Amino acid sequence: MKQLIQLCLVAVALQVPLAQAQGNNQKSNLSAVSQVVSTTTVNALSASYLSSMMGGMGVFRWRLGDASDTGLGLKGQAAAAEDSPWSLWATPVRSTFRNNIEPITSSGAVTLGIAGLEYRGDGPWMGGVSLSIDHLSASTRNSAASPVTTGSLTGSGFTLAPYAIYQFSPTRALDLSWGAGRSSMDYVSTTNSNPVDHRRLASIGLTDIHDLGRYFLMLKAGYSLTKDAVYASSGNSETFLRQTRVGAQLMMPGELYSPFVAYYQLYNNLTLKGDGTSPVEYSTVGQVQLGLNVASGPVFGSLVLQHERDRQQLRAYIGYRY
Repeated sequence: MKQLIQLCLVAVALQVPLAQAQGNNQKSNLSAVSQVVSTTTVNALSASYLSSMMGGMGVFRWRLGDASDTGLGLKGQAAAAEDSPWSLWATPVRSTFRNNIEPITSSGAVTLGIAGLEYRGDGPWMGGVSLSIDHLSASTRNSAASPVTTGSLTGSGFTLAPYAIYQFSPTRALDLSWGAGRSSMDYVSTTNSNPVDHRRLASIGLTDIHDLGRYFLMLKAGYSLTKDAVYASSGNSETFLRQTRVGAQLMMPGELYSPFVAYYQLYNNLTLKGDGTSPVEYSTVGQVQLGLNVASGPVFGSLVLQHERDRQQLRAYIGYRY
């Protein structure tokens, strides 16, 4: 009888940590979901900085004074004898996403409003500072939990990022950026919380464009770092993604429509910390893009469908070339 009681006590003691582990599995790693804001922001910022290069995304831009030559044969709207090296630019970005990588899956949309102050003198260097306002709306699912848990994550925030560009030639440039920001969010699931995401990001990229007659070939290589640390009453989590991106885009320019196709190979290194179910990221994956650039006078727009293994994204840009 005494031995039976001892065995029962041991069984109870073993069940306590098991129940705690199951309770921890109920929690999704929120930084894995909110990281989509950081990756969307770092890619959109790089495209915005290079907007004056062929095939780049257009942005709304205003010269602070008279406009100057862009170095690509594109003159400002009011070229004059005295040039102003300062300009303001802005662009809205809308990106819908679907991440089907188990055990933490998500879908939703990221909306960005990006603006910047830029200085461009006579030399090859140019640079400035950008401010990105973001809004995230996502639904989440944690299949590792028992039972499976679902939730919704919404939030708004900002990212402040200085940047610099070195232009080797009118069609070859190196871009650098680094930044920090935060987002305040609402998470509704089995328990509600108000997590705060503190993000850090940095990127370096090389762009080289070649004129092939009827086509433009844009070669790109880049390396980015995004770190998201989410603090919540239900537990803290952190993701640190190092990503190398190498590939090319082929565009057929037209007077109004310019379709393009692109392929990039991504190499990912994901580091995780904190509570909750750990997300999964493929170490290497191919990414295909199909897009259409539309231009009418100075107005420029772009629609991009992006697909990689178990992940899709649809992005829309609108801008104004100077």
